[in-house]
Amino acid sequence: MNYYEHHIGDYAEATAHLTFIEDATYSRLIRKYYATEKPLPIEIRLVQRLINARSKEEKIAVVSVLNEFFTLTDAGWRQERCDHEIARFKDKQLKARRSAEGRWQSFPADEPQPEIIPNNGCVRNAIALRTQCSPDTKHQSPVTNLHTPDKQNNGDEKEKIPQESTTPSDEEKVFQGRIEKYKSFAAMISKEGRAIAVDDYRIRDIVNLGVSEAEVAEAIATAKETRMKVSNSTPINAGYVLAILKGARKKAETANADEDVWWKTSEAIDAKGRELGLKAEISETYPAFKTRIFAELRKRKEIKQMLEEKSNAS
Repeated sequence: MNYYEHHIGDYAEATAHLTFIEDATYSRLIRKYYATEKPLPIEIRLVQRLINARSKEEKIAVVSVLNEFFTLTDAGWRQERCDHEIARFKDKQLKARRSAEGRWQSFPADEPQPEIIPNNGCVRNAIALRTQCSPDTKHQSPVTNLHTPDKQNNGDEKEKIPQESTTPSDEEKVFQGRIEKYKSFAAMISKEGRAIAVDDYRIRDIVNLGVSEAEVAEAIATAKETRMKVSNSTPINAGYVLAILKGARKKAETANADEDVWWKTSEAIDAKGRELGLKAEISETYPAFKTRIFAELRKRKEIKQMLEEKSNAS
């Protein structure tokens, strides 16, 4: 697609909360989506490279925008509005092609038809008219020396291309780990019970619990054992596994409630922040500081689980 409709009102309403870099990132992603007419790659690093996201802030923006506006599927990152517009474009393209074919087939047998000269730009296409392929039609030769990889348009200076860092950031590692968990958990449940898609909301909820593959496997075994005890042959589904995991997590949190109560007093919150190397910002309230500490704890837990899984796999 070389053209798509940009609805300013819809776009502005959906993106008003984005930062300047996030807005630019979203714009580049949807342009790439329309240009290729297919979902973006599953691998986050490939997506970042596609839109030339090089700095740490730009790469983080890619992660944020994908999570908010795109849906991860087996085919890649999909965008519902883009898919709708592409389907509408292809439908119009098909109708135009059929109309053009009808015009070409409607020439009388005794009327001279346009001469088709191979390799001269004179081919039937969706908007072909009889005058477009006349022998007198002149076509402009393409200019091929404007965008060479190592030169600017004036041809005298080499363009300096910044080197991309090959070391993934912590945010990228966590994000890639989540993608792997989507695939792994969906495969585990599909193998033992009913098939489920990678982008199913129940798989997302299981990943959001922060559980490991071992915990999911244990939940699946518990579900099968429970079904067998009551002679229920219904295949295990993701909802049942999710309920078991939530129950186990709630039980564990209740058991540990008396052991860690740092969030209940201001002094304890300050102490927890110092333990993690965090300090309350100027004018930051204790509830806001507490929320930031919880986010940091979740982030470190996810990184730890990812490293443990990587270590076990190797």
